[in-house]
Amino acid sequence: MDDQTVRTICYLSRLRLDDEKSKKILSDLDTIIGMIDSLSSTNTENISPLYNPLEETARKFNDKIKSDNNKELFLENAPESDENFFLVPKVVD
Repeated sequence: MDDQTVRTICYLSRLRLDDEKSKKILSDLDTIIGMIDSLSSTNTENISPLYNPLEETARKFNDKIKSDNNKELFLENAPESDENFFLVPKVVD
């Protein structure tokens, strides 16, 4: 990562950048990239893949299907309705 790359990223992000901030961002990005590179040396030989971060802790609920059709109840709360539909103001001409 070099100063020109940082300036290009900031330009594409529409961020204004002075020399001091550019050096700070470059330093921060080098630190982040170094941390990411250190992950490649981590031994994951005997660790099984985790496909979902909540896989071990998520409580599972059974879906309960209800045959209730509250269409009329919902339409009562609508400012305007016509038969089985909500009426909304026209947005596009």
